[in-house]
Amino acid sequence: MSSTASAPRRRAIAAATVVSLVTAALTYSIVAGLAPVAPITAVTNTITPVTTPPGTVALPGRGGAAIAAADGDQIFAARDLDTPRVLASITKVITALVVLDAFPIDEGASGASITLTAADSALPAQYRAMNGTVAPAPQGTIVTQREVIELMIVPSANNYAETLAVWAFGSMGSYLDAARDWLSTQGLDAITVGDAAGFSFDNRGTPRELVELARIALDNEVIATAAALPSVTVAGIGTFETTNLALGRAGVTGIKTGTLDGFGANLLFASTIAVGDSTTDIVGVVLGLSDQEAVAAAVTALVTTVADDFSVITLVQPGTTVATYTTPWGDSARLVTSESEPVRVWGAAASRVILDAPPLVVGGERRPPATLVILLGGERTAVPLQWEGTISAPPLSWQLMQPLEQLLGG
Repeated sequence: MSSTASAPRRRAIAAATVVSLVTAALTYSIVAGLAPVAPITAVTNTITPVTTPPGTVALPGRGGAAIAAADGDQIFAARDLDTPRVLASITKVITALVVLDAFPIDEGASGASITLTAADSALPAQYRAMNGTVAPAPQGTIVTQREVIELMIVPSANNYAETLAVWAFGSMGSYLDAARDWLSTQGLDAITVGDAAGFSFDNRGTPRELVELARIALDNEVIATAAALPSVTVAGIGTFETTNLALGRAGVTGIKTGTLDGFGANLLFASTIAVGDSTTDIVGVVLGLSDQEAVAAAVTALVTTVADDFSVITLVQPGTTVATYTTPWGDSARLVTSESEPVRVWGAAASRVILDAPPLVVGGERRPPATLVILLGGERTAVPLQWEGTISAPPLSWQLMQPLEQLLGG
């Protein structure tokens, strides 16, 4: 074959080779450019746990006691928490709640009108003979349901507790049936009742369940309002001072005293205390102290020492980086905490962090639904997060090199 004949063939082969190379290069570029990029995994940062010191509470040295949060079920400290003790006139709180359950009073309203009967008029002498506190009950006098409850709660008039129970249920037996049903419905199975006023030794309860009774009472406007009164005046009956010597001390706002010979002095109480820039309500009970002066001193010490052990803390500082996403081509973005409200905790607690920072899919959602939750003292707090930095799609030059690097690396 002559050199002249082979030249076109060589040129054809060269052209075909160039086309093949160009085609291969284009195919490689398309495949490499369209190849998926592996999700970017977050590198998480350790958040220093928050710890608070244990509480130190001045519990009375005798009897039973408990002090607790008014909301929720936290009990801060207790003595003989599950030992039943005689309630004395704390019983009147149960009487009021049972009657109000059957005959509710709207907030600020007076409730039903009650005309005092001859039987009601005879009750003061009966209770006075038992060394009980009473208020006059002239036959024919009309009093309101709210006034009767105030006379029961503020000066602890025993005769008005019986008047209210019989007015509502027709007889003491029927009232006691209703009271026992109500206690069972409330889950207060460790509280028992034997009368409406508090003289029966069968009126008993544990500090654990009396704390729950205090929560229920504090949530009732009629009882909470009456319990906070330093005195009460009822037309045709008189003016009477509270028996609660702790009222007004250490933020105490109620609830009910109880004293019975041979069993000591009691107080079911509530208090509003300052914690940081806000307030919080606490409830409690002391049972079986020597007298109401000792009760007032014990409750003041209880409330004061519990209040000292609240902490208001910031779980994590704003601007704290919790996770970083860095791409192989050099882009970077961070998840940082934004403003979060301080939280309130009582006593010893240590925080625990739950961070969910899912991988970032390039070309998909730029901001995966990351969440940061901090657990502390039984509370669950969601901390807001925000993004800083930008992650862009990878440059073509980087994408083109990946198959070669994978090939060479393999």
